[in-house]
Amino acid sequence: MNSYVAEIGEIVRAQRRDDEFINEIQEKLSKIFKELVGQRTWIRWFPYFRTISQSLYYSNTILAGNQTLGEEYVHLFESSGLSRFSPSFPTRFSFIFLHSILPQITNHLLQKAELRLNHPSTTSFLGVQIQKNAKARKTFIDLVTWTKSTFLPNFQRCHVALFYITGSYYNLARRVTGIRFLSANSQSDLPALKIYRILGYLSIIQVVFIGVLGIWRIIEEASKKPEKSKEHLNSEEVFESLEHSWFSCPICLEKKDPSALFCGHLFCWNCIQEHSTTSQPSRCPQCRLEYEPRDVTPLLNL
Repeated sequence: MNSYVAEIGEIVRAQRRDDEFINEIQEKLSKIFKELVGQRTWIRWFPYFRTISQSLYYSNTILAGNQTLGEEYVHLFESSGLSRFSPSFPTRFSFIFLHSILPQITNHLLQKAELRLNHPSTTSFLGVQIQKNAKARKTFIDLVTWTKSTFLPNFQRCHVALFYITGSYYNLARRVTGIRFLSANSQSDLPALKIYRILGYLSIIQVVFIGVLGIWRIIEEASKKPEKSKEHLNSEEVFESLEHSWFSCPICLEKKDPSALFCGHLFCWNCIQEHSTTSQPSRCPQCRLEYEPRDVTPLLNL
C-alpha cells in the first residue's frame, strides 16, 4: 500500500475525532463514578477523569498497536519518523505517559508548590529561607504563578503554531517520541495548508505580543513601587504583605478575592460571571464541568 506524509488538515481532523471519543469516555466515567461513590468523593477525583480517560483510550488503541478511531476516520497510521515502520512498544508507552499523565503530574506539583509557598508555617523552599524573607517568598510565588498561568499555556500555543507552519508534530509528546503520521490519501489541499500557515504565524505574533505586554507591566509595576526598603520586615509584616498574594485569577491574572465553582476551581468574581454570560451552557474554563451562575461562591475574608 502506498503511503504519503499526512497533511495538517488530516491530522487536525483525526485529533478532533479522538477528542470527541475521549470526552464521551470522560462523561460516562464521571457519571458512573459519581453514582458509585457519592458526590463528595467524586468532587475530589473529578480533576483526574480527563487523564484517566485519555490513558484508557490510548492504551486500548496506540499502546495495543492499533489505530485510534480518529486515525481510522481519516485513514492515518503512525510511524517512527518517516521511516514507515510502526513505533516500538516503549515509544508508544512513552507517548501515552508524556501526553496524558505528565501534564497532570506537572499541574499537581505546581499546585502543591503554590500552597506550600502561601502557607505561613513554611520556613524554606528549594533550600531558600522564606519565613523572614518576604522578597524571596513573593519571587517564588510569582514564578510558580507565571509558570502555571503564562509560560506553559504560551509554550503550548507556540508548539501548535509551529505545527501549523511545518506540519510535523501535533503535540509535544509526539515531538519527543518522534511519532509522525502517514496517510493513505494522496490528495493535497494547498489552500488549507496556506490558511494553517497563516494561523501559525498569527499565533506566534500573539504570543510575542503577550510577552511584550507582560514585560511592560512588570516595568510599570516596578516603577510604581515605593523606594523604602523592606529588608527588615518582621514575620508579622511579612504575612500581612502576603495577605492577598495567595490567589491570582487564571483568566485576568489579577490578585482579587476568589470565587469557587462546584468543581473546586477558583476565579475572580467578575471573570467567572462574564464567562457565564458568554458561554451556553456555562462550563468551567479549566475542567469544562457544567455549572449554573447561581452556584458560584465568593470566598471572602481569607
